Amino acid sequence: MDKNEMIHTMTIQYFVIYTLSMIATILFCHIDQPQIKMISVNYLAQVAVFSLFACLPTMVYYFKQPQNIAVKNIIHTILLEMILLIAGYHIGMYHDLFGGCLFFVTVFVVDILVRIFNYLNDCHMANEINKALKNRKGDDYEKY
Repeated sequence: MDKNEMIHTMTIQYFVIYTLSMIATILFCHIDQPQIKMISVNYLAQVAVFSLFACLPTMVYYFKQPQNIAVKNIIHTILLEMILLIAGYHIGMYHDLFGGCLFFVTVFVVDILVRIFNYLNDCHMANEINKALKNRKGDDYEKY
């Protein structure tokens, strides 16, 4: 995987993370603090930086070391948790140990869900490619 592919992947991830973070903010504010009607510009910038930090562990997959993908997944998850716990605390997403534990579990669950959705998407794409190859192989046999 080259540098351009990494930049492309991280750019898409950034906008997805930022958008989902803002949707989560709106939902949590609506449920937990309905009196909040406006989000400050400062918070928007903080979430932008938070989203950037959330993309950084993706670079683990683009290192040239011949590590097993399971090792890279573990390193990615550890880095993601460390970075987001620090960033989340500085932004004010949690303030105490209990909130930190909830934040940790939330990040972990979201990470697992993303991996499951990516796996299902990869399986679907592989099935589509296999169907196309079988159809093409069948067309090639009909020509002869």
